[in-house]
Amino acid sequence: MARQTTGIMAAVALAIGAGGPLAVAAASTAGAATTASAAARASTRADAGGIRPPVPAGRLRIAGDLRDGGAVTASGLTWRPGRLPAGDRLLSFEVAYAWQACRGGSCSAGADSTATPFAARRYVVGHADVGRLLRVTETATEVVQPRAAAFTFRVVHAARTVTTAAAAAGYPRGRRPVSEFVNGLPEARTGSDQEYFQVDPAHYSSADGPVVQKFRIDHGTWQAMPQRRVFFTGTLRAGRHRVTVLTSDAAGRTRLSFGWRVVRLPAPLSCRGTCWYPPHLNKAGRPMRWDWQIGRTFPRQRTGRRAVDIYDIDGFLTTKAQVRRIRTAWQASTLAHPRTVCYLDLAWEDYRPDGTPGPGGLFPAAALGKIYFGYPQERWVDFRQLDALKPMLNERISMCARKGFDAVELDDIDSFSPPSTTGFDLTPGDARNYLAYAFNLIHARGMTAMWKNNPSLARWGVRYADGAVVEECYVYHECGSWHVFTADRTKAQPTGKWVGEAEYGSDHYVCNPGQRCAHRRSFATFCRVEYAGPNGYAAVKFDVDLNGKVFLPCPRGT
Repeated sequence: MARQTTGIMAAVALAIGAGGPLAVAAASTAGAATTASAAARASTRADAGGIRPPVPAGRLRIAGDLRDGGAVTASGLTWRPGRLPAGDRLLSFEVAYAWQACRGGSCSAGADSTATPFAARRYVVGHADVGRLLRVTETATEVVQPRAAAFTFRVVHAARTVTTAAAAAGYPRGRRPVSEFVNGLPEARTGSDQEYFQVDPAHYSSADGPVVQKFRIDHGTWQAMPQRRVFFTGTLRAGRHRVTVLTSDAAGRTRLSFGWRVVRLPAPLSCRGTCWYPPHLNKAGRPMRWDWQIGRTFPRQRTGRRAVDIYDIDGFLTTKAQVRRIRTAWQASTLAHPRTVCYLDLAWEDYRPDGTPGPGGLFPAAALGKIYFGYPQERWVDFRQLDALKPMLNERISMCARKGFDAVELDDIDSFSPPSTTGFDLTPGDARNYLAYAFNLIHARGMTAMWKNNPSLARWGVRYADGAVVEECYVYHECGSWHVFTADRTKAQPTGKWVGEAEYGSDHYVCNPGQRCAHRRSFATFCRVEYAGPNGYAAVKFDVDLNGKVFLPCPRGT
């Protein structure tokens, strides 16, 4: 996934390119703005193609204990998808909840707002909500694939909002203050040796004076709670561990604790069956040529001098028959026929058939965090929840195997990006725990595995992966990180592990072949640096939509 865009861009381009209307709507989290485009505003009305917005039944209300520390719930309303034209397909259906605290007509995010909008039906009233009216907006979104030869999708939503008649009451005087863990916890058993924990602002009575919070790791010393109320365990040994939070004021104190076990990561699993390992170099001793076309339902064949040995294509959109055709009938560059890589995104995409959060789909609602770089169709995933996400991983990777793919590319493996981006305080250990399982699962299904971006973990990941796909390492001056793959010579890959490198025209950095540019920006220099040499990559300049229209491979662009 490109740094400036997301995989949604490819799908949006498909919808627009096919001439289909696209109504994009955001199911917002508290504090995150919804889209303000005309398409989003119009999406609550009947779609031009006959798609009706989601249909509510009942009356929305806020029920429960409306006071600091009390739990309330958005209740009384149920939703169903709107009427679909004959032949259209419902891809996913989700309901999100955004809570606000209001006073004098002005509303802001509620004190207890979390990063998981699809799991936020229940809300704990915060201390900062006291004296304010509580408001919840319930947004239902349906993602529909119209009957069309090419893949398009339409996003239609509807929302209902209710505000309490009374303001939130204060915490009872004389009652001990409390707090809760928020935005996820590690599993009872995890291979991650580092964790972050986050707690809510304390629930307390102002009449009992200021609140003090402290924490400790295992039996260590008590430490003052950071202002952001997020604390780090440091590196942990294998075995049992426990974190404890102490919240106190003049009324007394309470303890909040969580225990879990750190286990060793699983060893890399060898690929089972007759596996194809992508070689670093082809028969001519050059990086094996590839093409990346995840922005199309079926890739455009490259022939003659432009033929390639590897097609990296969308795992959902490409059919078993299409994969078979590529592998048995298409021309390749140096192989008898091309090999195929199954592109899968580890971020959540609501335009996939498994996108419904919760019971209706394979993604647990509590695992879906903030919007990916502002695009409402994708969200970051909490990698800590491996057990809950295993059904999704198992089905997606098995789908690639059933279709006959040779390898799998896993995108968005860097969910330990800053929590301001993802909504979760994750660590590299959380990613390693998740990815070790995912890559071993790929090998267990008889396919090889492709690493994606994430240079900080590449030296670890080369043990589990058989190649890599890298974006924009030239423009960001980090291409040296991937020599760990091309230099990793094994019995199955005696010339090293393959690396496909992509640069984009939208960066306005690497010029086209023959175009006069500053030395480093010229296409010839780009190829000399990234393609040539013993550890060179299969470097290509693409259009960021990856729709097959731009294909300029090194060394000459043809």
